[in-house]
Amino acid sequence: MLKKYLLITLLFSSAPFAKTFNAKEFTVEYDDNVPITVVEQLAIRVSENKKVVNAYLNQSKEYKGTPIKESLVVYISKKRRTPYQDWNTIHIPEKRVLSAFSEKASENSGMAVIHEITHVLAVSHFRKKKKNGYEDRFFDDGLAVFLQHRFGESPEYPNFGKDLYRAVAETSIKYGGLIALADSESVRHSAKTGVGRRLAYLQEGAFTQFLIENYGLDQYLKIYAGDNIHSVTGKTFNQLEQEWVALIANFTP
Repeated sequence: MLKKYLLITLLFSSAPFAKTFNAKEFTVEYDDNVPITVVEQLAIRVSENKKVVNAYLNQSKEYKGTPIKESLVVYISKKRRTPYQDWNTIHIPEKRVLSAFSEKASENSGMAVIHEITHVLAVSHFRKKKKNGYEDRFFDDGLAVFLQHRFGESPEYPNFGKDLYRAVAETSIKYGGLIALADSESVRHSAKTGVGRRLAYLQEGAFTQFLIENYGLDQYLKIYAGDNIHSVTGKTFNQLEQEWVALIANFTP
């Protein structure tokens, strides 16, 4: 029994422990196999991107900050296959981090840093509610996709640098048509990959772009904060969707 205990203790004590890199406003957690030079480059990227997202949102007097008061944590994850945000922590796959700062960087090595930081800095009124068992992130992911497209350093999922309206139009052909905006969250959650999931993300981003372009950031953030969309725009959600669908039709190949 003692030998078994010592063996377990030895195995546990020899396991690698996560390291922590302290940046000015956040920390990066990583394992030994990630070079410190890569960690430093990632920290610079996160710091710059956080500044950009803050600058964009703070243009509007309607931006009230984030309910997430804990310091940002960037976790370089061995387990995650895609970037992900959980409250004050953004998880970035280790393979993507290593690839992004190597000579072999490709569109598949995108880290979606702006996308995930947007989720931390801008929490919509709707995200606090459940829809079909999941948080309703229709507006949250719409804003995150839109800002990643506008300010990301490299082309990334879901549009890979292509204009969001055009990407929606082209992807909808592969899918067999547009997804009703009210159903986009259900479709997005129905599969981890696939054309439907990608189109749902694209539509949320493109509809956000449509609202901001037509009504301005102040009005959009009122909707984001839970104000009635008809009161803000003078139109119902269905009317806005019809206008958006008509606009997308102009980009169909």
